[in-house]
Amino acid sequence: VAAFPDWNPQHYLDVGEMALGMSIGLDWFWTDLSRKQQNRFLDSLEEKGINPSLDESHPINWWLDYNNNWNPVCHAGLVSAALLLADRNPELSNWVITRAIKAVPNAMDETNPDGVYPEGPVYWTYGTHFTAVLIDLLESACGDSFGLADHNSFRESIEFRSHAVSPTGSFYNFYDNGKLVRFEPVTAWYASRYGSQIGFNAMRHGLKEFLENNPWTPEDDRLRTLPMLALWYPNSNNFPKNAQSNIASNWKGDGSNPVAFIRERWNDPNAFFLGFKGGKGSISHAHMDAGSFIFEDQGIRWAIDLDPQKYLSLESEGLGIWDRRQHADRWRIFRIGPYAHNLLLMDQRLQNAEAAAAITSFEETANTVRGIVDLSAIYKGQAQSYERTFVTHDYQVLQITDHVRGARERTEQQGRMSGTLRWRMLTRAQVDIANNEAILLQDGKRLYFKILEPVEFTLKSAPIDPPPYYWDESNPGVKAIDLWCKTDDSGNRDITILMSSDRKALERVAESL
Repeated sequence: VAAFPDWNPQHYLDVGEMALGMSIGLDWFWTDLSRKQQNRFLDSLEEKGINPSLDESHPINWWLDYNNNWNPVCHAGLVSAALLLADRNPELSNWVITRAIKAVPNAMDETNPDGVYPEGPVYWTYGTHFTAVLIDLLESACGDSFGLADHNSFRESIEFRSHAVSPTGSFYNFYDNGKLVRFEPVTAWYASRYGSQIGFNAMRHGLKEFLENNPWTPEDDRLRTLPMLALWYPNSNNFPKNAQSNIASNWKGDGSNPVAFIRERWNDPNAFFLGFKGGKGSISHAHMDAGSFIFEDQGIRWAIDLDPQKYLSLESEGLGIWDRRQHADRWRIFRIGPYAHNLLLMDQRLQNAEAAAAITSFEETANTVRGIVDLSAIYKGQAQSYERTFVTHDYQVLQITDHVRGARERTEQQGRMSGTLRWRMLTRAQVDIANNEAILLQDGKRLYFKILEPVEFTLKSAPIDPPPYYWDESNPGVKAIDLWCKTDDSGNRDITILMSSDRKALERVAESL
């Protein structure tokens, strides 16, 4: 590693991780190394790790004060190097450490106010792990985290991560996140650092699943953080055996990418579960998916979000996938743009990438939970107002109502028709359609789907393969349920859909509305 010509500073995450790995190894073996070896490795940390970051105006250093996962990952690695260089170059060391203490809160603040990690649960693991490492480095060497450990919403973000794991054991995989839940040693850090029962339970469950079902192999670089468990494992005596977390079943988190979760109960793989979101396309790793949702019941994820396509497969085609402006390449990628998400489109147009959608209401009454996402800004220029309302009835029936006002008006003189709306839901189930109803079949289970309004519509289901462009990854076994309808002459339309695995419950709710 020391002999490498550089550590790829064009992608500074590589430098951050390389610096941390070398710093840990050098510290551990310091007394067993010759002076020549010590100086050689210290030279590498300074020249290949820290020095490329000194010109803060250089484009490769865009991450220095940025608000995504790159910030803590890179700063943690450089601080680990700076601590080892403190005796040899105290001025440089102090500068690197001070810079990190000032910059990392910019990323931590993205979890305000409730702990939602905007980039999603997989990126929570990555960014939070390195933030925890940085806090431990500072406290070990300086005796102080300089306020980082006291950041409230960062501390509470372990709750967001727990809610993002569905009853079937998969993540709500919005944005560039996959469904797969891996064991995350940083959950142990939350248990030992903050005495978090949520963290302890997540650690215990994740470790059990890992040991029983997910044996480690040296090729699995995603578990490169596993050794930290030895440092972070909490004292189990501090946590009551089989104690339940003080965690609500239904939860909403605000912030730049608000999300909400409705769960019938914990620790039941067959529980009724809904996840939905607002957000905006300008966030790091964002998709055009404001207003989208996933839905599970009876151990089946009926409404799915596709896993992300590998970045290299897209970058190798020359696509600018990190540009999030309105007409960027990113939104032409099927799995990232709006066409592969469970949402409503108006005239098949893109959402507004710079606008934001908020969850404006989240209320629980008896066994009815209601949440409203205001999507008016996301569809500015397409409609005067648009709200999507999610209602769960007795944790048996899901109701989704779209309330569109002032979409494209019909203009008789110009021969222009009124707005065309397409309501979409992706599923891996077999879909049988009859009139205003559909039956979804998967793994011997059934889900009943019913349109209450509008009266005039076209309901279709078809595979989404082949995808639109040659660079898009195929999606075998995935179907789209599409409802097409027109607005009235004033551009108004309400759409109400019911879904339930219990037909009698669905009809009971249908009759009450």
